[in-house]
Amino acid sequence: MSEEHQLDVHYSTKMEPLRGLHAFTRMIAFALPLVVAIVIILTFQLLPSRYQLNEGDVARLNIKSPQKVSFISQIKTKEERDRAEETVGPVFVPINTVASQQRDNLLDIGKKIGDIRRESATVQQKRDTIKKMSGISLPDSVIDDILAFDEPTWRSTLNEAAVVLDGVMKEKISDKQVAEMKGKLPSLVGPGLSSAQAAAAIKLAESFVTPNQLVDEEATAKAKKAARDGVSPVRVTLERGEMILRDGDIVRPVDIEKLEAAGLRNPNLQWQDLLGTIVLAAILVASLTYYLHFFQSSTLANGRRLLLLALVITLPLLSAKLMMPGREFWAYLFLPTAAAAMLVSTLLSPQLAIVNTMLLSVMIGIITNFSLEMTTLSLVSGLVGTLGARRIERMHAFFVTGLVVAVANFAVIAGFELFSRDPEPSRFGLFLALAAINGALSAALAFGTFSFLGHIFGITTSLGLMELAHPTHPLFHRLLTDAPGTYHHSMVVANLAERAAQQIGADGLLCRVASYYHDVGKVVRPYFFIENQEGTNAHDQLDPKTSAQIIASHVKDGLELARRHSLPSKVHDIIEQHHGTHIVAYFYQQACQSAGVDAIDQQEFRYPGPRPQTREAGIVMLADSVEAVIRSSRDQSPEHIAYLVRKVVNDRLADGQLDECDVTLRDLDQVRNAFTTVLQGIFHPRIEYPETATLLPDPRSTRQIQGGWIDG
Repeated sequence: MSEEHQLDVHYSTKMEPLRGLHAFTRMIAFALPLVVAIVIILTFQLLPSRYQLNEGDVARLNIKSPQKVSFISQIKTKEERDRAEETVGPVFVPINTVASQQRDNLLDIGKKIGDIRRESATVQQKRDTIKKMSGISLPDSVIDDILAFDEPTWRSTLNEAAVVLDGVMKEKISDKQVAEMKGKLPSLVGPGLSSAQAAAAIKLAESFVTPNQLVDEEATAKAKKAARDGVSPVRVTLERGEMILRDGDIVRPVDIEKLEAAGLRNPNLQWQDLLGTIVLAAILVASLTYYLHFFQSSTLANGRRLLLLALVITLPLLSAKLMMPGREFWAYLFLPTAAAAMLVSTLLSPQLAIVNTMLLSVMIGIITNFSLEMTTLSLVSGLVGTLGARRIERMHAFFVTGLVVAVANFAVIAGFELFSRDPEPSRFGLFLALAAINGALSAALAFGTFSFLGHIFGITTSLGLMELAHPTHPLFHRLLTDAPGTYHHSMVVANLAERAAQQIGADGLLCRVASYYHDVGKVVRPYFFIENQEGTNAHDQLDPKTSAQIIASHVKDGLELARRHSLPSKVHDIIEQHHGTHIVAYFYQQACQSAGVDAIDQQEFRYPGPRPQTREAGIVMLADSVEAVIRSSRDQSPEHIAYLVRKVVNDRLADGQLDECDVTLRDLDQVRNAFTTVLQGIFHPRIEYPETATLLPDPRSTRQIQGGWIDG
């Protein structure tokens, strides 16, 4: 196995999430206070109570609405839908065979009565037998008449009963219409019958009048539901100063609804609501905490970042609780999710901003009485804000994001408005204005607070880095004037580091800016560094140990200058770590030669460290070392550059300088390729120009003016 491959195999590490008791303590310390804060915000009425009224109470004074409020009345909507449902009658399904079946039953009973009539029993015995027959009930007087009829009279009576039954069964008869249809039988009897025959025919037919259509329960339920759904939600508008209750009025449910919409009533706290809120808050915060543990362990390990995250959750939630309930238009205007998402995306990470947006959207849905519209609007607003602010490098980017948020908000609001049966066109203009104002407010809030929050919580922002990259920055300008060689070296290192960071998904802007300042400590004693020397080498008069200490001191001097000029903590870290604990090799070798030994104690010749802790610090270390080695090499051919780049990277790897930063072998391979490409572009071969010849003016293109020549 080659030495190079052995070095590659030597190193492969990944940052692991916090483990054990420390991780658990961190998670509890973050989650428990956050759950308590969320429960307090969601459950309790935070503004002072003015009216504590319940249904059936008597109002003791006149109560007016303090502002104009428009809301969907659940009570009135239910009343209107109930009324619409009551107007829908049952849906019937005809039974086509009932009429013929009942006629057959009548004739069958008639045949049995005819048989009884012909028996040789007494009249009383025949009467008793007919009375005991199932399927028919006849009065004694009618039975006596039937027994007294001669055969032709009985047959005509039975036939008339069948005709009468056929006539009434042609109608649509429900179970509620049977009695009504029996009442119509006398009008259907033919005029040729005697009164006794008519009465017998009516009673015979009456027993067989039955419903010939049944209620279709499923179709009836669908019809009632369609009627309910056809009723649009009833919107109630309270004008400013409108009377809600007068002194002496009995409080009705609709009055309580108005008081709550106007923010004038504190609802009684129910233990079920409190318990439900605790459960939901615990689930949401636990999900967020475990996300941090597994995917954002650096944030979980940073107390100030956890505090910032908690504030960006609780403060928007608090503002939503104070501004949104019962105020439809205010809810659209002061929706805080986009601003919160922009801040989290800019200050922490876009991935965490998405998780935070989902958590806030659920809780805002709870605040707005479980409104699907407000939950969706909050989610879309936050996601758009996150995507727009994922890489903010110019001030105007906040307001471009705010514009996109406004468009997305209007689209969601308009979509839900179109679900109503009769949308009002005039409302769309209002919604557009509200969405535009919300987008502008979100952008202004994020723009106005992100720098302040970043400074307070020690977070390096992209805009802050852009300001440091400007040549007019005092410390950057001092590097140019006091140590021009170091300045040029830093420019090349910045190009190398940025290209490499982009290749492996690290923060390219941070690498560039940190590279500008990584050697800024050299401005304290610039003449001790070879790139700033002009002929005389100050180290010629010093022993190797002293020279090594002076060289290593530029790290400490750089940190002092960084603190004095308030550079971000991430730049501090890279200044401190960009040499790690590597040895000052040149003076160490000199010391060994002076002592006449092969090796001496290396500790006095090493940089103080620590080793790079982040990918960005590791990249800057490698870029700094590679640039210095290539610059000092006489052979700058593409092949030799590639060899030196690989050698430098492998040397740092073998020395353990990359053991504590989150880079993999694949990352190192991409970093080497990026360095090689950039350096081969810088040191590419050039055509050797001949010595410049004296050029005489061409009389065809010039003219003489006052004894001189000027271009024509």
